[in-house]
Amino acid sequence: MEPTQLPEAERAFKYFDLYGSMRAHKIMLEDMARMEAYHSAIFKNKSEMIADKVVLDVGTGTGVLAVWAAKAGAKQVYAVDASNAAKLARRLVQSSNVSDVVTILNSKVEEVEIPEPVDVIVSEWMGCFLLKESMFDSVAYARDKWLKPGGLMLPSRATILLGLYAPGNDSDRTNVVKLKLEKEIAEWKETVSNLQSLDVDYSGFTSEVVQDLSDYFLTNSMRVNYLSPDDLASAPQKVLEFDCATVDPTILVQFSQDFEYTISKHAEIKGFLGWFTTDFPNGVVLDTGPGKTYSHWGQQLYPLKESLKVAPGDRVVGTISVSRDPDEPRFNVVELKYQVNTGLEQTALFNVGDVQHLDEGSKNVFG
Repeated sequence: MEPTQLPEAERAFKYFDLYGSMRAHKIMLEDMARMEAYHSAIFKNKSEMIADKVVLDVGTGTGVLAVWAAKAGAKQVYAVDASNAAKLARRLVQSSNVSDVVTILNSKVEEVEIPEPVDVIVSEWMGCFLLKESMFDSVAYARDKWLKPGGLMLPSRATILLGLYAPGNDSDRTNVVKLKLEKEIAEWKETVSNLQSLDVDYSGFTSEVVQDLSDYFLTNSMRVNYLSPDDLASAPQKVLEFDCATVDPTILVQFSQDFEYTISKHAEIKGFLGWFTTDFPNGVVLDTGPGKTYSHWGQQLYPLKESLKVAPGDRVVGTISVSRDPDEPRFNVVELKYQVNTGLEQTALFNVGDVQHLDEGSKNVFG
């Protein structure tokens, strides 16, 4: 039987249902880089940014940003969430003694009614590689409908970066995927042997199974953490940068960017590495790039089927194209076209969706 695509309403329900329990929010609340960045963004210069302002929190989750905004002196906070997390937010608001300031609205932001224009919109809308989950669409809708002219967006800018992943052999995270693939293939061959003893021969399917497994393991991105900037073969490059207050969200549906890296060392490139940063008006920056700090977003590693050996002065040129998955618009498809110097151009296609490999340095996370 052919798989059928879920109706849009059912897909939306599954998405919002994911965030209705503390199990999902526990992962995000444990991400101290995330929590500290938003805390600083709200409380630093709070008298100028938040105090006596009307604030809208889009996708409030458990309500932490709304509570902080209230404690930073907001006059009124409207906190919107379409999932059952709204119940959790009400509990946090009550226990934080800010019920007189924070109003929880259990609704999609596209369907809710806000009784007045707002001075500030705060939201933690980012997904892996920034755009997974496509939540910025809802933030932009709220911005265009309720934000006063000259109002603040928290965060105010967002940037996607891409680097060339060239680790030492003792720290190669792509080995995690390769070992999983080898294990699956070995298990299949053992299964073929076992079934032959039961008078049925599946050996003719081996090439098909190997291809299916390779497609599964080598065309899905891998979430990694605790990489070093030294694992990059050259400086990263910006793929996309936009102002959250002015960007047209339709440009985020599909875009491409050329890149050209000049190699700084002898290295073996095992893949491309992507991450994001977000900037706040008061100078706070949330950086999810390679480093010692854990992030529940991690970095997205796109492993290459065949590595690239490069030397200082070599150029890696190409194009990255990002588009929404036509079958699931909250997920993305990433296509990379690349070549070394004037060599043969190669293409790699990756899904950034519900299938996502985790390395040993990453917690089992959503987002």
